[in-house]
Amino acid sequence: MKISNEKIVNSIGVLSKVTGMDLNIKVSYAIAKNISKIEKELEIYNKEKGKLIDKYAFKDEEGKIKSNKDGAVDIDDIENWNKDIKELLEIENDIDIHLIEIEDLSKCSCNITPGELMLISYMFK
Repeated sequence: MKISNEKIVNSIGVLSKVTGMDLNIKVSYAIAKNISKIEKELEIYNKEKGKLIDKYAFKDEEGKIKSNKDGAVDIDDIENWNKDIKELLEIENDIDIHLIEIEDLSKCSCNITPGELMLISYMFK
């Protein structure tokens, strides 16, 4: 299945939350398998994003990346940063996703919002 980096980045938080819920074994197994596969792609994404941060961030006199009081990195060339980060997010990865029957999820006593379900909808048959 082709999944964009953006979809991966947006879904990993929900997947982490779901793993802490009371799931039946079929759903738990499928989600664990999917997280394992997605984390590999996320690691590559984070390395490439780090390169972009290093390229576009303001740096101090010692060449260290500057951040604001909230800890966010200050970007020097925002136009090119936006172009490159958009391109990185649009890259599609071919991941063998273990599909989940929506009926199996409905048997779980988990509290997932409709918005969270939308973020991981690519995992459902």
